[in-house]
Amino acid sequence: MALNKHKFWFRLLLVIVILAICMLAFGKPSTNIPKLSYDKLNHFIAFVTLALLFDYSFPHRTITLFMTLLGFGIFIEFIQGMIPGRTTSHWDIIADLVGITSYLILQPLRAKIHG
Repeated sequence: MALNKHKFWFRLLLVIVILAICMLAFGKPSTNIPKLSYDKLNHFIAFVTLALLFDYSFPHRTITLFMTLLGFGIFIEFIQGMIPGRTTSHWDIIADLVGITSYLILQPLRAKIHG
């Protein structure tokens, strides 16, 4: 499979995206950071992206993908609750969960397209 030789690059991109999300989530809130107008849409897009990169990096690990990314979303909210100027939101976790689940629903289509 052609994608197997690219796993390294998907894994590297996954790490970069995780680091970028951590910088945005744990940094000082700023109006200078470009973001979508709706916070829950930011979460949804971030976790769909993470799910796609995780799936390409570690194929056939659906349960691991789901649990790892959901745990990451919960971890982000937990840490944000300890950062001044940030708050914990259960709705953010729901948006993360919807993003992960949406990817998993569409994953068979992605797999069919890419083999």
